[in-house]
Amino acid sequence: MGKDLKGRELGVGICQRKDALYVARFTNKRGKRVEKSFRKLQECRQ
Repeated sequence: MGKDLKGRELGVGICQRKDALYVARFTNKRGKRVEKSFRKLQECRQ
């Protein structure tokens, strides 16, 4: 599980970078690993 800058748990596959962007890592339907960046945690969890 990833953590945010304050040390709180965010969930599986989600972490926060030092520039305050949230990053989600997941595997798509073809089996390729994908990483996307979001400004808000709510957007990232969707």
